[in-house]
Amino acid sequence: MEDVMEVAGAALAGAQAEQKLRELADTQVSLRRLAMLIARGEPPEAVFVAVTKEVLRQFGHGIASVIRYEFDGTTTLLAHEGTMGPHVRVGQLWAGHPPTGLTATVLRSGRPARTDDYHDIPGGEPYLCGGLRSAVAVPIHVKDRLWGMIAVGSGQGSLPPDTEQQMTEFTDLVATVVANAHSRAELMAARARLVSASDEARRRIESDLHDGAQQRLVSLILRLRLVAEASSEHGEIRTEIEDVAAELAGVIDDLRELSRGIHPAILSKAGLRPALRALARRSAVPVVIDVRVHNRLPESVEMGAYCAVSEILANAAKHARASVVEVDAEALGATLRVRVRDDGIGGADPVRGSGLVGLRDRIEALGGTFSVHSPVGCGTTVSCELPVMAGGGYPDADPAE
Repeated sequence: MEDVMEVAGAALAGAQAEQKLRELADTQVSLRRLAMLIARGEPPEAVFVAVTKEVLRQFGHGIASVIRYEFDGTTTLLAHEGTMGPHVRVGQLWAGHPPTGLTATVLRSGRPARTDDYHDIPGGEPYLCGGLRSAVAVPIHVKDRLWGMIAVGSGQGSLPPDTEQQMTEFTDLVATVVANAHSRAELMAARARLVSASDEARRRIESDLHDGAQQRLVSLILRLRLVAEASSEHGEIRTEIEDVAAELAGVIDDLRELSRGIHPAILSKAGLRPALRALARRSAVPVVIDVRVHNRLPESVEMGAYCAVSEILANAAKHARASVVEVDAEALGATLRVRVRDDGIGGADPVRGSGLVGLRDRIEALGGTFSVHSPVGCGTTVSCELPVMAGGGYPDADPAE
């Protein structure tokens, strides 16, 4: 009889060990799937949703959630998988949670917490009505700050005692996603500040040229013309003076063109629509232009779009052998879309230093996208999109924060 019991015990232990190995292998597969999402640069929101699906499949029999702690003390439900109740509103404040429940406990302690029976928790009725009996929450720390937590709930009794430890690998992945998103946002903000500082410097140079050097040259021309009129008896001297005045007028024209290239005054004074129309009038290639931008946009956005169109028109005149260029610009919702298309020879390659690389850097520094489609013999189309809010601000640069 003892031998039979020993055999049965060994078989049970072997079956349990095999089950543990299967669970461990399945967890590693889940972690690899999530790691691949992160490596592909998927948005944090997509990773949060994937995390809840994987966590629920691994540990829960009811729900899985990603919750963020806000700086003002509130909490936000970022992702949720499983049973839904009226208290579950993804993307909104996670309100009404029990004062002794998991959300509040993790916030106070910064450590994992569990509830083995919501009957024992004051205020646990919504969870019970949602079919939950127990739950475990594990904190997410980002740069030594308590950022949020992952919670998993079950309607089939208490969760295994090692659930907290196993969930740590998933919270570490979420922390990596948030940290990466925060770093990207900081980099984008730094690049945008550099672009803004450069644009401001260009604007000051244009202003100094207009109000300083140009005005002095105009004054010199007027004085020379007065001298020429007073030298009517000396024809050769008068002719020489008039020639000098004409040369100075040419210098002023060159200086105006230079200052326009540095920072167009019309852009600062009148906005993107008149500035793009002025570009079209000066283009060496005929331009068909349609600008559906009726309000002022942030200065950096206007300057970014202007620089893009200016550079592309210059490329079309120098390299494309185009007979016509079409320029379309539209501010729709929170996005400014600009497209410039020519009927030239195509084959534009940003890598060859056509100026498109600098444009791409500028547009991307402002949080936008930039693309070039230029098949040989079929013309070139350059498209860019810039984020801009209707009120003149910018969308939140960091979806994770």
